[in-house]
Parts: sequence; structure tokens; C-alpha cells
Amino acid sequence: MSEGSIRGSRSMRVLQYTASILFSAVALAVGLIAVPAFAGPLKSFSASGPIKTIDNGNVEPAGESGRFIVRERHITGEFTGDITGKFTITYDANVPLATQSGPVYARMSADGYVANMTIVSSLGPTPVRCETPDGVTCIETPIGNFVPGLLLNGRMNFLSGAEGTGNVNGWLIPILDAQGHIVRIETSLLAIAGQWSQ
Repeated sequence: MSEGSIRGSRSMRVLQYTASILFSAVALAVGLIAVPAFAGPLKSFSASGPIKTIDNGNVEPAGESGRFIVRERHITGEFTGDITGKFTITYDANVPLATQSGPVYARMSADGYVANMTIVSSLGPTPVRCETPDGVTCIETPIGNFVPGLLLNGRMNFLSGAEGTGNVNGWLIPILDAQGHIVRIETSLLAIAGQWSQ
């Protein structure tokens, strides 16, 4: 083997070695960057509070079906617990006007946390008691008489601020306008609970 071939072979090995070191360094750096921001065991979390406001959003009839398409409607309230302070939930829905019941797709932001929510609303008795059942403003149940309203049940998963999932539960008594649309909320409670890591 000639001296030039040996030098070329050595240069090639040095180049391969250098490239290998550079590749390893880049892979390590990318690996460190790609490490999840949240580590450690999952812990329980919970927060709850009243819904205080609801805006008009974008509400349009879904043809002649009696259903309405709701887009970008906002509700606000205030949590206490593991998440504290004001929350805002922006939601879309397609629900019948008569019952306001059906799936609700929402995004919550509160105290630096953001989460997606998938909730089902249904008409039923709230925990607010009433005196005389009439089947409309006061519903009789085996355990007492209660004011009807919307019951909320669903799931959530965090997008930022934490990693984890949880359940969404709540109820609200809406105030309706002459057409049957929700214009404000008389009383309510929204609760979230699950497991997260921060």
C-alpha cells in the first residue's frame, strides 16, 4: 500500500471518527431536548367552582331541525383547589334547543393550565332543592324535589401546564330568553379531578 493510500485511509478514519462524535453529540442534544418536561409519578388533582358568566358566542340554527350549532362560546368562573383562580372554557356544540343536551367540545384555560374537554350535557335534576314539584320548574325524585338544569359529565386531558387526564362533572341552572336560548347562569358548580404530573 502506498504512503498516499495510507494517509488517505487514516484521513478517512479520522473523518469517520469525527463524524461519529458529532452525530453522537447531536443525538444526545436532541434526546435531552425531547425529554418530557414533566417527570415523576402521577398525583391526584381536583378543583371546583361556580360558572359565573356566559357570552353570546356564535349560535346559528341547524336548518329546520330544531338544533343549534354553537361555536366559540365562552363561559368563565373561578376554581379553588389544586387549580386556583379564574377559568375560561371556550366550547362548540350542536344541541337541540328544547333540551340543550348533547356533546360539547371545549378548551379550558386556568391558572397557567390548558386542557381539552369532551363533555356531554343532559337535562336532569340539579342538587338545588325546591318545594312543590310541577314537572317543569321542580322535579320530584325518590330522594326529594330538585330544580331541573343541565348536568355535565365528561373527560379532559392537559395540553400544557401539566400532563394528565381527568373527569369533568358539574351542573348549572340556566336562564333562558323568550326563544329558549341560554342568556345567563343562575347557579352552578363545575368540578374537575384526575391524575397529573407537573
